[in-house]
Amino acid sequence: MSTILVVDDDTGVRQILREYIELEGHRVIEAPNATSARKALAQETVDLIFLDVMMPGESGTSLCHCIKDDPECQGIKVILITGFEGERAWSQGLRSGADIFLIKPVNRQRIKVLLEELLSPESRR
Repeated sequence: MSTILVVDDDTGVRQILREYIELEGHRVIEAPNATSARKALAQETVDLIFLDVMMPGESGTSLCHCIKDDPECQGIKVILITGFEGERAWSQGLRSGADIFLIKPVNRQRIKVLLEELLSPESRR
């Protein structure tokens, strides 16, 4: 079982992601903002992060940069999630070091496939 951190200021989005992820047999930690996410990362071993781009305070892209620059966290896969489409959103996501960029609304099948792809033994190499 993998541990997955879901970071989003929208409680509803966190609940939906929690449900989808737990249905696949994984443990979920929730954080409503970047500050809470940093605390969770300091206390827990996390395998994957679903990270909202737009949050009050520090943005998801900023937090993603920090995660990818931290030697202790570099192996953690990050999925940036956003409600915005367009080239600017994609380029910000890619520059932040995200592994995948996901447009809201999320659906169960897409989450299932992402979990299988990113948490398989082959992808962790």
